[in-house]
Amino acid sequence: MADLYGVAAAGTSVNVDANARKVLGDGAAGIGPYTGFGTPSLIAIKVVSATINFTTTPTIANSNLAKAVAGLQSRAEIYYIGKPSAATNNHFVALVHNEDSGNGYGASTSMDGTYENLEDAIGAALGVAEDDITITEVVLGGLIFA
Repeated sequence: MADLYGVAAAGTSVNVDANARKVLGDGAAGIGPYTGFGTPSLIAIKVVSATINFTTTPTIANSNLAKAVAGLQSRAEIYYIGKPSAATNNHFVALVHNEDSGNGYGASTSMDGTYENLEDAIGAALGVAEDDITITEVVLGGLIFA
C-alpha cells in the first residue's frame, strides 16, 4: 500500500504528512484548533432513580436497566455501562461521549452542568415521573467511580 502521508493534498501545495498525525493543537502560535479526532472525550455519569431498582433481572431485554440504557442511548453515544449491584440497586454509571451528553448528538454546548435532556429521555423510557431520574457527573478514582 502506498504511503499517503507524504503527498500534497489535492489542489494545494500543503503536505498531508505535516498535519495528518496531529491530534491536539497547543492553542499557541496559530496551532490548533483543539480536536479529538479518533480520540473521543468521555465523561462519567451516574444515573440515579428515586423509585426504580435496576438490579431486577438486569440481563433480560425489557428490564429496567435495558430501558434506562435505551433512553440514555437515544441522547448520548455510550461507551460503557456499569452493572448495578444489590448495594447500589437504584443507580448505575456510564461513560458517554462528552459532546453528546445532555443535549443529544453533536451538541457541543451540552456540557453546561445540566443533564435534563438525558434525565427526561431515561424517565420516558422507564415510564416514571420527570423528576424521578437524576444524573450527576462522577470521576474515576483508582478502580472505582467516586
